[in-house]
Amino acid sequence: MSGHEISNMGEAAALLEVRGLTVDARSRAQGRDIRIVDGVDLTIRAGERLAVVGESGSGKSITARAIMQLDPALRLGGSIRLQGQELIGASARRLRAIRSSVVSMVFQDPMTALNPLMKIGDQVAEPLRLAGVGRREARRRAQEMLDRLGVPRAAERMDAYPHEFSGGMRQRVVLATAVISGPRLLIADEPTTALDVRIQDQVLDLVMMLSQQEGMAVLLITHDLGVVAGFADRVTVMYGGRIAEQAPRDALFASPRHPYTRGLLASVPRLDGGSHDQLLPVIPGSPAPPARRPAGCAFHPRCPLAMDRCRTEEPRLRVVAPGVEAACHLAGPTITTDASGGEVLARSRPEEDVIA
Repeated sequence: MSGHEISNMGEAAALLEVRGLTVDARSRAQGRDIRIVDGVDLTIRAGERLAVVGESGSGKSITARAIMQLDPALRLGGSIRLQGQELIGASARRLRAIRSSVVSMVFQDPMTALNPLMKIGDQVAEPLRLAGVGRREARRRAQEMLDRLGVPRAAERMDAYPHEFSGGMRQRVVLATAVISGPRLLIADEPTTALDVRIQDQVLDLVMMLSQQEGMAVLLITHDLGVVAGFADRVTVMYGGRIAEQAPRDALFASPRHPYTRGLLASVPRLDGGSHDQLLPVIPGSPAPPARRPAGCAFHPRCPLAMDRCRTEEPRLRVVAPGVEAACHLAGPTITTDASGGEVLARSRPEEDVIA
């Protein structure tokens, strides 16, 4: 699915709509709630692959877990609508039903996601058994899914245990368990971090295959823009619990609008040109913890283009090119809509043309 096709799909096709999401967690040390995620908007349409990218502490994984409602201790605000149904405030019973049929999740470490005392076949078949499918049929479909995902000798390995599988094979088992019930949306939280590069590519290829063949939407959480280059339709970049930029994949790689996005892209190794001895550029410093995020733009202490306005005024996420949004005071022209519904470029300040 191309970015052009996605941009022309109507809002009625939206599978997941997140609006103004806030996530607060109680800090025992400070005796107060700390805001971890602040005002996040996301939309995923049927069959679309959206990657959410950012360093550790950016809020990307917490956003994914908030969508799944996995942490009862977190206080959520805003709206999370899945197939038009509001999830914030939903009953535990309703959430369990949604998790087993509409949305599923794959986690970073397959070993902790699997029960070490339970046979592989039984674990893959378990979602079907919970849905009322008979044991024999559930095991047949589990073996079929393992075969489909490239687990060798799936029939005989149905009775093996997780420790008998390699890391890459365990991640295939976790993926099989997540998709066997045919979810409309798969949330994959750093699913390749613990794997070597070759296995990473294989796992992402499997997820893409399932997305294309089943029309399944994917929300991929990752810290590495290089991982999503050939995978995502759109990319959302998060920093400091907020969205810094979001755009179709090709537009983001060709012309990043936020300095943070540019820094992430510059740190991705390239295969074309350059000296092998040349060090990759890095973004100086590190993200501030949620309790100590600075005023204004959260990225300004690390930004080479920061100005006084960045230190005092939080930039709003705004449209800066067709289909592209950025939260930066320097992110180029603002696109507004005229009375006839057409797009108009409005250059409000000279400094807004610095990043274009």
